[in-house]
Amino acid sequence: MRARKTLTLALALGVLAVPALGQPAVAAEDPTTALGTVFMPNPVVQLQDQSLTDQKDRDYPALAGAYRDVTLTNLDGTGYLHGDYAFVSGTKNDAYSATAEFLWHRSHAWFEQVVAYKAVTDAQLYIQSLGFTGETGVNDEPQDVRVAQYGGDNSFYDPAKDAMTFGKGGVDDGEDMEVIWHEYGHAIQDDIQPGFGVTHDANSIGEGFGDYWAFTMSEPVSGGYDPACIADWDSISYTSTEPHCLRRVDLDLTVDDQTGRIHHDGQIWSRALYDIHGALGRETADRIILQSHFVMGVDPSFAEAALATVATADELAGHGAAVKVQRAFEDRGIL
Repeated sequence: MRARKTLTLALALGVLAVPALGQPAVAAEDPTTALGTVFMPNPVVQLQDQSLTDQKDRDYPALAGAYRDVTLTNLDGTGYLHGDYAFVSGTKNDAYSATAEFLWHRSHAWFEQVVAYKAVTDAQLYIQSLGFTGETGVNDEPQDVRVAQYGGDNSFYDPAKDAMTFGKGGVDDGEDMEVIWHEYGHAIQDDIQPGFGVTHDANSIGEGFGDYWAFTMSEPVSGGYDPACIADWDSISYTSTEPHCLRRVDLDLTVDDQTGRIHHDGQIWSRALYDIHGALGRETADRIILQSHFVMGVDPSFAEAALATVATADELAGHGAAVKVQRAFEDRGIL
């Protein structure tokens, strides 16, 4: 694991040019790019169809329109899905192609590795486009991603190993980019503040930020189809109501609605971030939200983290932005 940063960012606000999410695939002309087939972000969103079912990894006709051929970038040229920002491994072996084509569907054991590689790499490239590069980089390393290496219907980030693991119970979690982006949110926080989250508030903030990160990454490729619903595809195996959602980032919850369960209470935090996103726009909001982690410490309370975010907004975007950020937290009863 690389040495952790402890410095506070002095962000350059210029935006870097990066490939657009879901851009059309082009033929690979160098060993650092390849073609891949993925769900982006998942079939329920792409097809706007709540009736889809898992059918145990079967590649059935109703899913045909959900596949997207995309360009995979930042590969290391070995023929594996190992690159600058993601190091993806499988249950028995790592996905490999001698022709720079990873064009499989979900019935193939390596499909989820392709989805995971694309999701993680796109997340890192987006972070860099916000100005987090070089000495101010955030998790800009080959993130260890372990696909289908856990039998349960769960996924998790392990800070001790700096690894993301995706389960294969129900819908395989590696098929849903929103699940992948949620876990990458934990990796982001752990990179900025190693060991982030000890007490209930901080752990709730961690879950809320993970859900928000899934939302903000999914929004540009959702086609406007209920982006506030997180993990629409993964959740079809354990939810009975429609729309199928693991959680939402737009629920009208306040601190008075806390249950003591961090995934539920995290929706209070994610709603505040969702409102900031709506008030300031995606890139400004995400720049502020990421930067705020450098000053909120390793185990903040809701109020401490909120005040850090307000101060960051004032520093990066001015008083007017800070007022809007504060209002978002006041609406949740956090400030």
